[in-house]
Amino acid sequence: MSNSSISKSQASSASAIGFLRDYGAILGMIVVLGIFWYLKPAFLTAGNIENVFRQSAIVMIMALGLTIVMKMRGVDLSIAQTADAAGLIAAMLIIAGYPVWMAFAIPLLFGLVVGLVNAALMAYVGVPAIIGTLGMMFVIRSGELMATNGAEPQILFTLPRGVTRNFLWLGQRDFGPFAALIVLAIVVFLIVFIIMRYTRFARYAKAVGSNVRAAFLAGIDIRMTFGSGFVIAGVLAALAGVALVSRTGIAMPRGAEPFLLDAFAAAYLGTLASRQGEMSITGTLVGALFIGFLSNGLTLLGLGAPYRYALNGGFILLAMAIGALKRKT
Repeated sequence: MSNSSISKSQASSASAIGFLRDYGAILGMIVVLGIFWYLKPAFLTAGNIENVFRQSAIVMIMALGLTIVMKMRGVDLSIAQTADAAGLIAAMLIIAGYPVWMAFAIPLLFGLVVGLVNAALMAYVGVPAIIGTLGMMFVIRSGELMATNGAEPQILFTLPRGVTRNFLWLGQRDFGPFAALIVLAIVVFLIVFIIMRYTRFARYAKAVGSNVRAAFLAGIDIRMTFGSGFVIAGVLAALAGVALVSRTGIAMPRGAEPFLLDAFAAAYLGTLASRQGEMSITGTLVGALFIGFLSNGLTLLGLGAPYRYALNGGFILLAMAIGALKRKT
């Protein structure tokens, strides 16, 4: 065999290995979904796909905020508890007879306040993000328990339809030919995508995530940039919490906690769609949809939450390992 033939063979092998390294995990996710479809043909019916999109919308909204923080090498463990509390506030306002607009506006204001406090602690005081947001999580959880007399659920679906109709519209009704919740998720995705692709904040956030010292020397206000990520994450978490209660018609303390692991899994799975193993807004969208289909497929097969948590944790570890290999090469 000639040297040129050997070189071509080596180049082909290297190309195949590179393709598998870059996109093998994506192909693996497609294979997993194919297995679900083979075992349960109803898995890919139009009705089930729409249901998965509705479920994924809440995870996606929460995960987008988390992705922004993590792109700057931070973390926010309080997003699920913020979503919890925002949903409880919305439900309590509806039950107390306040206008519907207040049931949307006040929880978002709560998320903004949580984000501002997190920003002040982490960006300006210098509290490590994993410690500060963990503390915020427990503070919010304690407030929820006190506000609900332990863990009393706030039930909306038993109230007269005239009282809850406008609030539940977001999670249970359609906006034209599409579910209103899906439309909301698309709008949020487009806004966050534009912010993280075409704005000055996007450039600053990338610089902070790449090299904080270099960003500081370049004149970037690294504290303001880093803190802004927590503010966005807090508002999006609150929006996700309100959307969750609007979809289910019930709010209770710790009801949104399982979404924390789902949000992390979506953000890390999104790195598998990047050749450099970096987090991205579009990658998080892919990750959230895969988490939704995975959860739905396991439910159709009669497998419960323990399997989903185990697979989510496994996918997070896989994504981190593959990301490390990509960065090495």
